[in-house]
Amino acid sequence: MSTFRLLRAFNQPGLETYAGSKTRVGRNTARHFEGEGLVERLVRELCAERALPIKELAEACEFFAVARKWLRTEVVVDFCAGHGLAGILFAVFQPETQRVVLCDRRQPESFEPVLRAALRAAPWIEGQVSYRIGRLERAREDLPEGASVIGVHACGQLTDACLDVAAGLGGPVAVLPCCRDHGLSEAPAALREALGEDVAYDVHRTYTMEARGYRTRWREIPSTITPMNRMLIGVPRGGLKGSGA
Repeated sequence: MSTFRLLRAFNQPGLETYAGSKTRVGRNTARHFEGEGLVERLVRELCAERALPIKELAEACEFFAVARKWLRTEVVVDFCAGHGLAGILFAVFQPETQRVVLCDRRQPESFEPVLRAALRAAPWIEGQVSYRIGRLERAREDLPEGASVIGVHACGQLTDACLDVAAGLGGPVAVLPCCRDHGLSEAPAALREALGEDVAYDVHRTYTMEARGYRTRWREIPSTITPMNRMLIGVPRGGLKGSGA
């Protein structure tokens, strides 16, 4: 089982499964983050806002903790962003990231408390985060070449759409797939039978990414957050280019 990289308090015995709770963050969560580091201060501010469920906090934080090594660009685009925490974390913790674009078909109520909490913990991100509302096809317009693309549990083919946009921009990409529609899988039947539908689907995605010029890696977040914990990360083999890099 993988360990927690950003929310290290969840590595304590008895807290592993707590990270998968759908209960909203609050005082019970905050008491596990009493230090004065940036992570602890951010979590406490999110708890003060009761901004999102514990599971979604852990998911966003651990996704970021894994992806950050490869996604060091000036612009980060978070598709199917929801409350936006995954993208916001890049602005909070990575000096290279000067602009975060959150994209989704609607902006949930949870976005505002998440952003308020992040601004109190990290006031330097003021003006760096924007939210585009609309279908992915429209939200992708005018994004800079070389920008990083992320997609955290973008359902079904939305993960593939994130990979398509990333390939078009020529920047690095990290996705955490979920809800794979096995009926739409283009993976060979032999792979589906030998590896199972979900793994075969992601193997096929990996070959597609490699054919598009990516060096691809598989990583994971702790399975106590979600059983759909496999990440696909791609970095252009030719290096980063463009104004978003």
